[in-house]
Amino acid sequence: MYSLKGYLTRNLLITVSLAMMLLLYFLYQGIQILTQDFVISRLQHDSDSLISALNQNPDNSWEISSNRLPNVYHRVNSGHYFAIQIGKQTLRSRSLFDHQVNVPKLKSGEQQQISQFVGQEHWLTFSQAIIKNDHLVVIWVTEDISSLEQTQFSFLAFAGAAVLLTIVILLMAQHQLLKRGFRPLEKMPEAIRQMRTHGQEIDSSNVPSEISPLIEEIDRLVNQLGQRVQRSRNALGNLAHEMKRPLQGLQSYLESLPAEQRIDGSKVLSNLHHIIERELKRTKIVGLSTPGRYTVIDDDLAPLIQVMQRIYPQRIIESHYNKGLVMPFDRDDLLELLGNLLDNACKHACKHVEIDIKMQSSPTQGYLINVSDDGQGVSSSALSMIIERGVRLDESIQGHGLGLSICKDIVDSYHGKIRFSHAKQGGLSASVFIPCPV
Repeated sequence: MYSLKGYLTRNLLITVSLAMMLLLYFLYQGIQILTQDFVISRLQHDSDSLISALNQNPDNSWEISSNRLPNVYHRVNSGHYFAIQIGKQTLRSRSLFDHQVNVPKLKSGEQQQISQFVGQEHWLTFSQAIIKNDHLVVIWVTEDISSLEQTQFSFLAFAGAAVLLTIVILLMAQHQLLKRGFRPLEKMPEAIRQMRTHGQEIDSSNVPSEISPLIEEIDRLVNQLGQRVQRSRNALGNLAHEMKRPLQGLQSYLESLPAEQRIDGSKVLSNLHHIIERELKRTKIVGLSTPGRYTVIDDDLAPLIQVMQRIYPQRIIESHYNKGLVMPFDRDDLLELLGNLLDNACKHACKHVEIDIKMQSSPTQGYLINVSDDGQGVSSSALSMIIERGVRLDESIQGHGLGLSICKDIVDSYHGKIRFSHAKQGGLSASVFIPCPV
């Protein structure tokens, strides 16, 4: 299982970070190109100025009018340097001081741009060769761009900080957008809880259209499952009703038999009657099928007790539980469990039956159900046998052990425990513990 919010945030962070890194890279490359183009254009301008300031003396020597040179070429290590090669004569700027430079050998009309590191300086050099007064003149002009690069790095650091701030703002904005977008989904657990506690259908009109088909499919499956279970129960109830008539005919036939043959047949017939009555009773206990719905004790226990008191009008059933108690287990399973426990207690009680339901927090969190009666109870040796399927402790009351065995199956399906003991009222006490679902 993964968080959709975390997935979207993580992917946005990766995507934006890569996009911003790419942006910074192109920004850096663009600044580099703009800087070099700007410096080269300035060096070309200085080269043209040097060409115009270059004069040939009557003795065929060459000199540069110093008053026409920018001051940066007169200041030592100023970062602006030039050298001019004319035949064997080399003219150098004062700013070069003791720097040794090699003026490239170029042909007339050729130009050259190179970048090199000299000491702590980064030189960007422009060289060109021209013909002046029928002499080949090679002009070498360079500028230290270290200070410009420092400015670039400062700008990139500022841009990186701005990008980082932008990423943070985008993530915060996305968090708010996701929070607002997922707000309808945050209502879904409550809507599902209402469906499980009160049987209310989920309103798909207030959810995003992307998950509306999912909600509709959940409703359809729940309704379809409920209809199938209800049809199965109705068919079972109808079958039980239909079997009554042939069983009555079988009863009449048994009465015509000799006494010794009638005993065995009556036992079998009695068992069939009990099974039929039990299935009809289950239909009354559970009522309409609501698969997946939680058990709301306030709503579900009182009707169950009313059914039991109609079946056993001489019994007084007392219930104890906290108001508003909701057990997070399938309603149909819990009603069948409680119905079988109450049915067994009412069968054997003299007058009083008591049911107590409460939540237990330690040592294991879960729900404790206790049903006890004031009947004759059972012996200690019989307690260990009472939940074995098919074992009947009282042959005069058919099916005593079958309902309790079904109870054990339901409890086992929820990884719970069921045990029996002697009740304070004198009868049997059945205690069920069902742990909270993980």
